Amino acid sequence: MDEIIRWSAVETAKALAKGDVKVAEVTRAHLDRVAQCEPGLRAVVDPLDEAAMAQAEEMDANRPKDLPALWGLPVTIKTNVDFEGHTNPNGIPALNEAICERDAPVVRNMRAGGAVVIGRTSTPEFSLRFFTSNPIWGRTLNPWDKGLTSGGSSGGASSAVACGMGVMAHGNDLGGSLRYPAYCVGGATLRPSMGRVPAFNPSAPAERPPLLQSMSVQGVIARSMGDVRLSYDVLRRRSSDDPLWNAAPDSGRAREDSPRRVGWCVDPFGDGVDSDVARAVEAAVGAAKQAGYEPVEVTPPMAAEAAQTWGLLLNTEIKVMMLESIRKMGSEAVNGLIDTMLELYPPQDVAGLLQAQARRLTIQREWARMFDYVDALIMPVSSLPPMRADQDFEEPESVPGIMKAQRFMHVGNLLGLPAATVRTLDAAPIPLGVQVVGDRMDDVICLDVAEAIERELALDLGPIDPR
Repeated sequence: MDEIIRWSAVETAKALAKGDVKVAEVTRAHLDRVAQCEPGLRAVVDPLDEAAMAQAEEMDANRPKDLPALWGLPVTIKTNVDFEGHTNPNGIPALNEAICERDAPVVRNMRAGGAVVIGRTSTPEFSLRFFTSNPIWGRTLNPWDKGLTSGGSSGGASSAVACGMGVMAHGNDLGGSLRYPAYCVGGATLRPSMGRVPAFNPSAPAERPPLLQSMSVQGVIARSMGDVRLSYDVLRRRSSDDPLWNAAPDSGRAREDSPRRVGWCVDPFGDGVDSDVARAVEAAVGAAKQAGYEPVEVTPPMAAEAAQTWGLLLNTEIKVMMLESIRKMGSEAVNGLIDTMLELYPPQDVAGLLQAQARRLTIQREWARMFDYVDALIMPVSSLPPMRADQDFEEPESVPGIMKAQRFMHVGNLLGLPAATVRTLDAAPIPLGVQVVGDRMDDVICLDVAEAIERELALDLGPIDPR
């Protein structure tokens, strides 16, 4: 087990392709790792030993001639998307009863790509926090430092993959829920462009609200950018369940052959960042330069307005379309958090909502013009290192500061931009990283730049033993 769980997804795929190891061996090793780490971390809260081993043995017995990209790779699925034969509770006890009849498109795509689902991971109530705890399974711990958050809302996913419970973990991102959990464990991810990966929950009683349709995406967290890239073509396969799926190969803008320009900015809001956060950006810029990119310091346009607009639009939708359910099914703590959020980003009337939507296009245009000049933008994920676990619940007075620190991610959600998170600094107690933001549909450029940075820095990206 010790050797197998330390392989990256790419290394595992190569070993399986060459026949050096069987799918059942890989699956068993990762399930044993789950048993070793759980229920202590409360990350993989629904292990699927029997189903996973049955699938693995069937795959070994009927090995295809042409192996799909994820063939035999052990993965986890977040408990806020439909998974056939199981519940989709989203951290809410009242929803932990109805059994889903079929898979969400992202699950179908991962299965079709050959992945073996070994378990499902925890999420906070309604997937609306940067911390992962809920009344069903309790607090998910960060394997680097159990006093710190593993991120949210994909904190179960990040904690699992960081310590070798699967080679990649499904997650989603409405306000940073892929990027922040990856950041909190020194991991890697890509928030894809809007529409790139199909999204739909067949069990949902109604369609996703309009702003979730335009700001929330599906993806994976892994330990390296190469592993994230391995999943990319699998995740983005078309599904008729999502009419908003987009097949555009890239942004369509002209691309220079050499040198490539990469923009960078430490503090687009002018409020200051932690010194280690600044060092993480500096390390990324230096690595990009070594990889042949030309770094250009830039000031991202209208960043503060973009982050504020994200909050106004989201909270307007929450008040109109979600608040009744939150009041009815949410805990006292999550309702208190929502009250604070509604004060920070006041819901708009119809005129305010339409004006904010129109203003979003203005901001999108200005960012598109910035990408006429640079291929991608290196910037922090957060202005702070990972925060204390459940800080938002235990220190309600800190919530305004928390939201201020996380604005770096909200811009990408508002504008529908792709953004990769990559580790760049081995700080204590947790490694830190940056995000590489690209123009709409330029997901591959984000992957290229982030992977080049990772390659130049050559940090140890292997799984860790929980501390």
